[in-house]
This record gives sequence, structure tokens and C-alpha cells, in this order.
Amino acid sequence: MNNFSQIISTIFCLSTLSLAQDLIYLGNQCTCEQLTSSFDCQYFSKCQFVNQVCSQKSCDQMNFEACQSSDCAWNNGKCSTFTNCQDYKVSNNQDCSNLKHDCTYNNLTKICQSKEQIKKSCSELDQTNCYQGIDGKCIYKDNKCQIWTNCEDAEYGNCAYGNNHCIWNTQQNKCLSAPSCQQIGDQLCLFAFPYMNQIDAYICQYDKNGNCQDFDTSNQNQETCISQSYGYYQWINGKCTACQQINFQLISSALVLTFLILS
Repeated sequence: MNNFSQIISTIFCLSTLSLAQDLIYLGNQCTCEQLTSSFDCQYFSKCQFVNQVCSQKSCDQMNFEACQSSDCAWNNGKCSTFTNCQDYKVSNNQDCSNLKHDCTYNNLTKICQSKEQIKKSCSELDQTNCYQGIDGKCIYKDNKCQIWTNCEDAEYGNCAYGNNHCIWNTQQNKCLSAPSCQQIGDQLCLFAFPYMNQIDAYICQYDKNGNCQDFDTSNQNQETCISQSYGYYQWINGKCTACQQINFQLISSALVLTFLILS
């Protein structure tokens, strides 16, 4: 095998490993354009299957459910192309949340603002505003605001702010992390987040006994693949396959590394 063939083979192997991981990034849900079958296309209300091709509907064609799962924005009872968080008139936090796009409601000014407008890191916030910084969720500990890294640091009232990253254990009477599907407990069996302030997650599903377990691609079929994975996998060539994008940064690094090895 010549050097060029070795490079291509190495890149392919590394990219395949990247795609094969059980841990998925929540931003990599299947897009309409990636779906190849009518059955999978119909799973998303934002998609339409026309002339054997799956594509996304225009914003003004979408209902609330479709709009919420798209890059459009829901405001005043209709779906439209998103502009900026602060461009919309809102009455409460829910109106702001319906816009999606990391829009955050400011209780003081009563307006929607982009999370990008949050300029301070956790360490720069005072106790009153210690909940969200540009570096992630914050927690007030040791008389200072800091990045929230451990669920165990939260008291009862703040544990729920950790979303599925943390659960309140009534037996131990403390906030605990839930890094696996089996540890979710009484929470909704959807995703398990092993790392605080990251949206890398394990897909979870209930087994026949009602216990929360890891999503198993080998137990899926054409009817269950996309629904049981919440739209992160689709059925292709008889297999339940992830829609995750190729990690081009990894491939680029692999290319450089391979050149160095072979030179």
C-alpha cells in the first residue's frame, strides 16, 4: 500500500470511530435532507417528502410543533424566519423560550436577549445573578460564583437547574449526577448527560419492564429506529445508523498526523 492509500485508510478508520461512539451531541439530530425514506422523513413535522426527496418546509408552513424543532421562530401564534431574540415582543419567559435560538428572558428589563449577550463569566457574577455565565451554568459556592462542575455542590432548590445532568436523591437527601441511563431514576428516560455544562449525551429508552436503559441499535427495526432514538438515528440499508456529522476537525488532525508518521 502506498503512502497516499495509507493516509486515506487512516482517515477513514478514525472518522468511522468518531461516528460509532454511543455518546451523541444533541446538535446532531437528523436533518430533513439527511433522511432517505418517506417513513423516517414523516417522523419530523418540519419535514416533507416530495418527489422522493425529504426537505424542510418553509417557516410559514409550520405549526407550533414543527416550528419548535426547526431553525424558525414561533411568536404571536405563527412561525416565521428567525431574526434576533430582541426583535420580538414577548410577555413572559415562555414567549421568549418559544423563540428558541438560545433566547433568554431578562426578568428585569422584560425583554428577550440572546445568550451571546451574556458577557460575564461565572466568576464575574454576584450571588444574585449567579446562574448563567458565558462559560456555562454557575453555582454560588465558598462565598463566590463559579462554574458549576459537580451536581453534589447544589442544594435542593438548585438541583433541578441541572436539568438531566443532576437528580435529587431523596434517600441520600442530596443532589447527584446521573451519567448513565440506568442512574436516571424517576426522571424522564430520554437522555443521560455524563458531563456538566456539555450537551453530549447517551440516548435512553425504557425496556419491557419499564426500566431506563441505553438505546441499543441492534434491537431496532425500520419502525422503531428513528422514534426510539428521538430523531438521532435513521434506518439505512437494514441498519439503525446515526445521523451525526463527520468530525472534520478530527479528520484534519488525522491527516496532519499521518503525514508526519509517513514522512
